[in-house]
Amino acid sequence: MKKFKFRYESVLKMRLDQEDKIKNDLAKLITRRQRLIDQLIEVKDASALYDKHIQDSLEKGESRSERHQFSQGKQYYRDKTNNLNQQLAQINQDIIGVQQKLVEAVKDRKVMDKLKEKAFKAFVEAINEADEKLIEEVVNFANNKRNGE
Repeated sequence: MKKFKFRYESVLKMRLDQEDKIKNDLAKLITRRQRLIDQLIEVKDASALYDKHIQDSLEKGESRSERHQFSQGKQYYRDKTNNLNQQLAQINQDIIGVQQKLVEAVKDRKVMDKLKEKAFKAFVEAINEADEKLIEEVVNFANNKRNGE
């Protein structure tokens, strides 16, 4: 019996590979985004601790010269937070772009899968027709043999 072979199997494999590559890229971006979120949480926690330290120092009556250092420290945490938020916004935009590419890649692969399904269905129908024809010939031969022809 003849084995089914899809004519465009190499194209389907290429599309599957492309889809997998895009999924890996998306996973890398999501991992980077999560690391940035973790860093942002750490910076906010450190900023809260620094604010508490400033409050404690002011309550103890530390010298006024340290206020300039407190201002610089607060500015550092604001800058760090803003920088991380900008990076996070950029990563989110990148993720949206890769997600759109993934949607297109999935559509392309599904088109090829549908073509493969249709080709397989046609293959099965051709085999069934051939089997029916063979059975019909055997029955006709048997009937003709009995009738003495």
